[in-house]
Amino acid sequence: MAAGPPEARLSEPWLLVGLVAVTVVLGVVKALWPDSEPVAALTVPVMIAGWRLSRRSVLILGAAVAVVLAVELSVSQFGRSYVAAGIVVLTWLLALRFATLREKWGLGIRRGMGILFDLRDRVRSQGEPPQMAEGWSMARSLRSAGDAAFRGDFTLAHRHDPLVQALLVDVSGHGVDVAARSVQVAGAFGGLIGVVEPERTLAACNAYVVRQGWDHDYATAVHAVVDEATGRLVVRCAGHPPPRIRRTDGTWVALDVHGPLLGLSSDPAFAPTSTTLNEGDVLVLVSDGCLDDASPDPWRPVTATVERWLAAGSPAGTQVLDVDTASGDDQTVLLVGRARRGQG
Repeated sequence: MAAGPPEARLSEPWLLVGLVAVTVVLGVVKALWPDSEPVAALTVPVMIAGWRLSRRSVLILGAAVAVVLAVELSVSQFGRSYVAAGIVVLTWLLALRFATLREKWGLGIRRGMGILFDLRDRVRSQGEPPQMAEGWSMARSLRSAGDAAFRGDFTLAHRHDPLVQALLVDVSGHGVDVAARSVQVAGAFGGLIGVVEPERTLAACNAYVVRQGWDHDYATAVHAVVDEATGRLVVRCAGHPPPRIRRTDGTWVALDVHGPLLGLSSDPAFAPTSTTLNEGDVLVLVSDGCLDDASPDPWRPVTATVERWLAAGSPAGTQVLDVDTASGDDQTVLLVGRARRGQG
């Protein structure tokens, strides 16, 4: 097994000695001058230990903290000292748990966070809108619940002239809680789109989710295939909000396309709906976090967002398109537009 960097292995004993010394000094100061500093000050070395030290070192520091607390409580005349001591003990338990998890993962803080953010960026880059043919554009907007770094929604896109495929997936949950499953599913689905036939893409994605054996979790998806030469559009849904088309005259058309959630059945049917994207039309795919369920028209925030995008000249790529809803869920918008003649 590879050892960590020498400087990291040598620094831990000295850091432990320093934290134990700080703990003892805080205890002595509190014993000599009871009103000088609160018992809760002991949480500072404990938190540092949880962040930097191994589980064994956190246990050693815990013994020093326990001795200091026992001495302080034996001479304390204030009930609030017992409350503060309880806070210190709780903080130490959390630090011990954190150190245990770090050892289980086999990663330090910096390297572990670096890997997580690299995975996040790779998932996002998979869904980066491709360069489309003249007269066509694709744009997307991503926003995580609570502006978290990780999300349950993701997009994938693939272009093989003249067909362009777009896939929007929503894994149950949101934010950090769903990060692991979202990254796993994005990697698997990214290896399917553009490899299997477009009409079998959702079936292949479903087969993968079924194999995971999720008990209470699921995923929804909407898959669109656009022929850039003719404008023909084929859409399939798996438990996802059906997409809409903003026609060139400003009217909105809801596509009648439905299908079962991914993972519920080993042999589901994802019936397609087909239409044509004419010049000036925009196909709009969204996650359910973009819809305002409290409004008579749940799509109202989305329509306003698309109109702003069109007014800005339909820029391609990843955009910042704020959807004005009170939803606490992840929000994803994926747009495929066909320009009017002379505007492409």
